[in-house]
Amino acid sequence: MTLTIDGHAFAFEGCPTLLEVAKANGIFVPSLCEHPGLEPYAACRLCLVEVQGRKGFVPACSTAAEEGLVVRTSSPELLALRRGILELILAEHPHACLICSEKASCDDYKSTIRKTGEVTGCVLCPANGRCQLQQVVGAIGLEVVPFPSHRRPGEVRRDDPFIDRDNSLCILCGRCVRVCQEIRGASVLTFVSRGSGTVIGTALDRRLLDSGCQFCGACIDVCPTGSLTERAVRYESPAETESKVVCPLCGQGCGLLVRSRGGRIRGAAPDPESPVNHGQACVRGRFLVSAAAHHPHRLLKPMIRDNGALREATWDEALEAAAARLAGFGPGEVDVAASADSSCEDLFVLHRFASETLKARSVSGPWTDSASARLKEAGRAFSPNFRLSDIGRAGTILLLGENLPLTQPLVHLEIVRALRKGGAVVSVGPAESPYSPSGAVGFGVPDGKGGLLVSALTASLLESPDPQAARIPGFEDFRASFWDFDLAKALRALGIPKARLFEIARLLSGVKPLAILFGTAFLESGGGRDGLMGLADLALLAGGRLIALDGGANSRGGLAIATAFTDRSPKADGRSGAGAAKAARALYIAGPSTKVRPGEAEFVIFQGSYLDEQAAAADVLLPETTAFEASGTTVNVEGRIQVSGAAIGPSGGARQGWSILSQLAAKIDPPGFVYESAEGIRADLARAVPAFKALGLPGGQSGETFLEEEASGAKAFSGAGPGRASAPKDGHVSSQDPDVYKGLDLAREHKSLKLVRGR
Repeated sequence: MTLTIDGHAFAFEGCPTLLEVAKANGIFVPSLCEHPGLEPYAACRLCLVEVQGRKGFVPACSTAAEEGLVVRTSSPELLALRRGILELILAEHPHACLICSEKASCDDYKSTIRKTGEVTGCVLCPANGRCQLQQVVGAIGLEVVPFPSHRRPGEVRRDDPFIDRDNSLCILCGRCVRVCQEIRGASVLTFVSRGSGTVIGTALDRRLLDSGCQFCGACIDVCPTGSLTERAVRYESPAETESKVVCPLCGQGCGLLVRSRGGRIRGAAPDPESPVNHGQACVRGRFLVSAAAHHPHRLLKPMIRDNGALREATWDEALEAAAARLAGFGPGEVDVAASADSSCEDLFVLHRFASETLKARSVSGPWTDSASARLKEAGRAFSPNFRLSDIGRAGTILLLGENLPLTQPLVHLEIVRALRKGGAVVSVGPAESPYSPSGAVGFGVPDGKGGLLVSALTASLLESPDPQAARIPGFEDFRASFWDFDLAKALRALGIPKARLFEIARLLSGVKPLAILFGTAFLESGGGRDGLMGLADLALLAGGRLIALDGGANSRGGLAIATAFTDRSPKADGRSGAGAAKAARALYIAGPSTKVRPGEAEFVIFQGSYLDEQAAAADVLLPETTAFEASGTTVNVEGRIQVSGAAIGPSGGARQGWSILSQLAAKIDPPGFVYESAEGIRADLARAVPAFKALGLPGGQSGETFLEEEASGAKAFSGAGPGRASAPKDGHVSSQDPDVYKGLDLAREHKSLKLVRGR
């Protein structure tokens, strides 16, 4: 289809608005209330255009493009109308700098006069230079405001963590209100009062902290002025560089734009071009990047223990001390522990170091407790890769035990999207559902009853099974295994009325597609192996898709690499018997790990970024860069392989993890293996680990590459019968605190996040 704008013909597809077609073809149409991802609002009226054959002017942001339309975006009448609208907007906004004829000559003073509490002009505003109102005024060429200036009443609100609110700079575009409601599902902000007294606020004028705010920062990111700003950077000098980085603070893998100046991070914002988060973030990625990179607890210099006390050392001293001691241990005498916050490059080299240099039995890591690892361990056919958008397109969602706004914030947003489209959500967990009452059914389940709940749902569905499920191999034996299941007894144990259970069963067998989401919270609630087997059977019975929500920035990558190295362990290489069973004498901790106890080893090496309890117990400390200081590859919860850039250089004497390991390997067992760059490691990773094969192909680092999945067996019911509340194979599941990065507890160390978490 084609239309004509300002005498030029343009083709378009789908159902875009006139404003979207104009933008896509480089035609400027001023707008202050429109924003990608938000529904058309048509409040500011600056985007009015002429459409041939229609009376008056129409808002381009809410008018659909149609075949054959003839549109004019500029004319004397339109320019006069836009100037009049803009003059009215500026009458209630500090505008001296906006229309000043000498504004280009005050650049030399901006760095010193910016630090003020009250904004009376652009040079004092934290949004100076990126303010969309500035851009629109410049494009229209406004030079005078004929109306008396009226300042909105009220002081800058600073009573919340992270965010300052200045209503004197607000133009009432409504973007913040709409993003909070439409995308975040929080509905914290709203229009308060009427007429000239209208402001943006909260119900009963409460603090954001007391109004259910998630402190995601989306309101700041969509604000076209400086009305909503990040307090930490409000009085900072403007950043010099902006780098694209994959956020390492949870397993979602959000794209961030990290701003820096003089080698220090000044702030971060979500990347609107990221295929993962599309311009959204959470409180950690939006506000805590600088705190994580420059925390006072950073380990910045190597340290060795002399006479019972740690002292600073040179890199040569530390590496020599570590190599000398490690060389004295035999096969199987050194245990190696890793973190899910490490990059794939670091983990790949660590596995090589453990198996080839140390002859260690294995590398332990938190990925063994991940949801996808446990399901694979249960032996069920399972495709772990998915796209977050699959959840948003689901007609029905069953959520088991996860606090998504905290642990999986992007999955939470997709559920909000599904609800807005009319989907149904069944949320099961100990806490109140964040989705009720907006089209969701939420109820609590006692601790340890996760497997029993799955069995009860299965029994209710078996009373009138789907004909398609009845054709799946093993169905008759599976149904027979539930003949003696006492549903009434199970309901009493769960504390759920029978009518409620059958209502949920009706939802699960209703609108498709059905997505069943679970994570370590389900395992911790008594799901165990029996619960997982039953959950896989429930998915087959209801015709749903099972989606495992793994935590940790790189749990999926760590699991794939560990799986590939399983057959290379000393035991698999024939070093079995007493040597393999011998207790470890030494410990190499590459990133804090819950899998090991440093106090039980003769010699401990800690390679990490922060000084914590495990570092304090080590004999040699080797400072490692954070993810913001080095390029690295991670795999997010979807199975998406992403290569992140570095925002700044290494802090202090920190080095990249793979570089430390390469140097140690060369000292312990010359010539060892030497890597000069992350690119070289990625090439070896793609060759040695089947799951990363696509990483070495053209376009493998585009962000649209996923882990290669193993061929799964044919779908069939297990026939295992009703599950019991049982523990996993090792009796314990350890889930990673989403607020902890490489051992640094951000909720404990950062006072603003501590307030948000209610600690």
